[in-house]
Amino acid sequence: MIIGVGVDSIEIARVAESVQNNPRLRQRLFTDGELKQLPQGGKEWSRLAALFAAKEAVFKTLGTGLSGHSWLQVETIHNQQGAPRVRLRGKAADTAARRGISRLHISLSHDRERAVAFCVAEGED
Repeated sequence: MIIGVGVDSIEIARVAESVQNNPRLRQRLFTDGELKQLPQGGKEWSRLAALFAAKEAVFKTLGTGLSGHSWLQVETIHNQQGAPRVRLRGKAADTAARRGISRLHISLSHDRERAVAFCVAEGED
């Protein structure tokens, strides 16, 4: 059963500018696992933007927005085939459990200008 849906879209340049102007923002928004998987060769910004959009989409799916949560409580890791998977920690995991969410499905995409994430929360009847 679908419990929630969330989507977010963001300009890649906005993420790049924000992180370049405030380097500490990288550690406040993204987990070590997410940062370790960043591609090199100029694709870093599109991946960071997609990861940020994923966090926003997940919080919308939880029905809470960011309220009372931390960016680091949502982690998107890619498997060897490149498919993204979401891990929740702390209060975000508690919120998902309380809402009966047993699985999150996430899809990420980007072009030259924008990154987008779409998340579906699934649970039992």
